[in-house]
Amino acid sequence: MALQWLALWASFGLLLPLLRWQLESQYPDFITSIWWFSGGLLLLLLLIDGLSRRIIAQIFIERVLPGSFALGEKNTVVLKINQSSRRAMRFELEDDYPQAMRTEGLPHALLLKAGESTEIRYLVYPLERGNARFGNVVIRVRSAFGLWQFIARKAEQQTVKIYPNFAVISHLELLVHDQQLSQLGVRVQPRRGEGTDFHQLREFRQGEALKQVDWKASARQQKLISREYQDERDQDVIFLLDSGRRMRSKDSELSHFDHSLNALLLTAYVALRQGDAAGLLSFAGEERWLAPVKGRARINLLMNQVYDLQSSAQTSDFIEVAKHLLNRHRKRSLVIILTNARSEDGYDLLAAVRLLQKRHLVMVASLREEVLDHTVDTTVINFESALSYSGTVQYLLQRRQLIDRLRAQGVIMVDALPQELHIQLVNEYLALKRSGRL
Repeated sequence: MALQWLALWASFGLLLPLLRWQLESQYPDFITSIWWFSGGLLLLLLLIDGLSRRIIAQIFIERVLPGSFALGEKNTVVLKINQSSRRAMRFELEDDYPQAMRTEGLPHALLLKAGESTEIRYLVYPLERGNARFGNVVIRVRSAFGLWQFIARKAEQQTVKIYPNFAVISHLELLVHDQQLSQLGVRVQPRRGEGTDFHQLREFRQGEALKQVDWKASARQQKLISREYQDERDQDVIFLLDSGRRMRSKDSELSHFDHSLNALLLTAYVALRQGDAAGLLSFAGEERWLAPVKGRARINLLMNQVYDLQSSAQTSDFIEVAKHLLNRHRKRSLVIILTNARSEDGYDLLAAVRLLQKRHLVMVASLREEVLDHTVDTTVINFESALSYSGTVQYLLQRRQLIDRLRAQGVIMVDALPQELHIQLVNEYLALKRSGRL
């Protein structure tokens, strides 16, 4: 606003020679005097109004962030605002949030009465994992006469960790175990006394198999006593996480790599709840190794190991990672390979599986691009769409042949869309536990 007034005053000055030539005989130097007087008055107003800049020092802003964010989940940021001046204040604020986030509720306009405090909340939607830095909160305040707009930076810079989507796990912590899994869509099948580890003796129930009866205990108690078993515990589950270029594919805002991480963490959480140990080895990029650990609280250790891990542009070498794991871990374990299997991987993936099967039970969890299903379901209307349809069908057929070859070799296969991978992987793990194969 100040610049606009100064421009108007300067424009008037450019017209002075013409006005003086027309009016000089009647009003000598009158126009010039008015111009200089208005300029002095304008300068005085600008100086007086500029002194109101000190009101910025009376605005205090504190940003309150959660301890961490979950990828792909809406998170709330709180800005606590207090102004201690003696007059009402109108201003606009904008937060310097990380680029890899979407926001709702910014910028925000405020009108605070004298000495008033308030809080505003806005939503952030993280799109990338890792360390995210929040800068200062930028405020724009108009001066008392509206001639100036003052800009200042408030609040401290802060850094927060963006983890894979742990919101599902946080929700499960509030529920009992069977209710947890059933709410997710995991199949929880009730069983009576089946399993591989002895749990306890109890009274025989109608409908149970006679093979569960402990005849010696029944003779002592003078009634039928059954042996109750539980799923075997103290087993190791190791995830081989593909960080190669294929995992950068996206069907939505999240990459296949991010979906794989979410599935890994949920399955690890369930495994830890079952009494098993969970470990991790990433490959085709930055290598990270976490030996299998036990305990429900260890999910935090696993999450901190992978929250800033990113996919790379490297090609996945399945044989090399299989050799690496065999050198690192000798105890028989369930090895889950998280990848995007394609027909050209046939030789390497099959060779890697054969190496691992010498000591471990192997499961391959492969992500399938949603766009492939969409292409197959789309009506063919021209030559171009016919080519796309034919190519997609051929690609899916070759992919299916690879999956069949892996299954024929004894590999447990999970073939799922990215957003469904976490449920199918947990279901397959629980089915494997019930089977006692490990």
